[in-house]
Amino acid sequence: MISSIILSFLMFFTILIFVVFSNGFAPAAIVWGAFLFFLYVRMTFSERKRTGSGTIYRRIFQTIFAVGFCIAFISDLYAERGSMAITNQAMSNSELPFCHIAIPQVLIPLLITKSIIFPARITGHYAAVASMFLIWLICTITIGRGWCSWVCFYGGWEDGFSRIGKKRRINLLPKNKEIREFSFAFLFFIALASLCELACVYCEWFCPFKLVTEYSPVNSIPSLIATILFVGLFVGLVIVLPILTKKRTQCSALCPFGAFASLTDRLSFFAIKIDTDKCAGCMKCATACPFCAIDIKTIQDKKGRPELTCAKCGECIGACPNKAISYEFRFNLKKGGCNCGSKSSAPKTKFGRVIQELLQPAQLFRYAAFTFSVIMSSGFMVKALNLIFSPLAAIISGGAK
Repeated sequence: MISSIILSFLMFFTILIFVVFSNGFAPAAIVWGAFLFFLYVRMTFSERKRTGSGTIYRRIFQTIFAVGFCIAFISDLYAERGSMAITNQAMSNSELPFCHIAIPQVLIPLLITKSIIFPARITGHYAAVASMFLIWLICTITIGRGWCSWVCFYGGWEDGFSRIGKKRRINLLPKNKEIREFSFAFLFFIALASLCELACVYCEWFCPFKLVTEYSPVNSIPSLIATILFVGLFVGLVIVLPILTKKRTQCSALCPFGAFASLTDRLSFFAIKIDTDKCAGCMKCATACPFCAIDIKTIQDKKGRPELTCAKCGECIGACPNKAISYEFRFNLKKGGCNCGSKSSAPKTKFGRVIQELLQPAQLFRYAAFTFSVIMSSGFMVKALNLIFSPLAAIISGGAK
C-alpha cells in the first residue's frame, strides 16, 4: 500500500511538471492532468486488488490520446497550410512532422547516404528528426515495444475499435504465427523499397493513418491509387478487423515500426514472463493478446514468455486465471525470474518491504510507461481539449447573455 502511495505521489509531481506547469496552468491542462492522475491512481490500486485489472485504464488513455492527437495535429495543419494536404512548399522546405513509423525506413538510407530521406527538419520543430530519434532511443532501452501499447499516437484507434463488439467474430489464433511472419517480411520489404526509392515507401503508399493526419493531394493517378489504399487500409485494418477479431490487426501485421520495435525490444529492461509450472494451457492469454504474440505453440512448447511481438500491454496477465504471467526484469529471465516474493527473501523490516515492493518489475514498468504517456500527451491533449471546449464555452457564455 505504501509503495503505491509513493508512486502515486511521484506521478502527481510528474503530471504537475510536464502537463500543468509546462502549459502555464491553463484550465485544459489542469483538467487533463487531473484525468491522468485519476487514471494512474485507479490503475495502481486496481492492480493491488487483482493483478492485470488495471489494463482497462491503459486502454482508456490510449484511445482518448489517439483521437486527441489527431484533433490537435489536424488543427496545426490547418493553421500552417490551410488544409490536411501536403504542400510542395512544405516538402521542399522539409517542414513535415517526423513520424516514429518512419524510423525503420530512414535508418538504412541514413547509414548509406548520410542523409534523412524524410522531408522533416533535423531540429527546431516540435516533431523534428533528432527529438523523435531521442525519444525512440530512450523508449527502446526502457519500455521497448511497450511504446505500441502505451504511447503510440495511433494505436488507440485500433484499441478503441477492438472493444466495441462483445464477441469475437473472427478467430485469428490459428494464424498468429503467420501474422507475425508477415509483419517481419513486410518490414524487410519496406526497408528495402525505401532504400531503393530513397523515400519512405510505407508513408507514401500504405499508412492508413493518412486519413486522420496529413496526405498528399490527389492530383494524379498514382496519388488517387495511394488515397484508395489509405482509405481501404484504415477502414479494413483499423476499424473493421479490430471489431471482428478484437485484435490490433494493423499493429500486428502491417506497421513497420511495430515489427522493428519487436527486434530491438531485447534491449529494454522489462519483459513478460510465463510461469510454465503454473500455466494450465487454457489459452485464455493467447485469446486476450491483441498483438498475436501468444499462440498454441508458445504454450505447448513451454517457452516461458510470449513471442517476439509482445507489446507488454498486460492483457494476458489479466486473462490468466492461474496468475502464471507477470512483468519481469529482462536480466532475471534466464535466472528463473525474481524470487523477491518468496518467504526466504522477504525483508524483515517494514522499510525493506516497501523498497522491495517499489522495485517490483510490474510497478516500475507501469510507472515508466505511464510517464512516457504523460509526457507525450501533455501538449497535444491540452490543445485538443481547448479546441473541443472553446466553442462550447462560447456558446454557453453567449446563451447566458
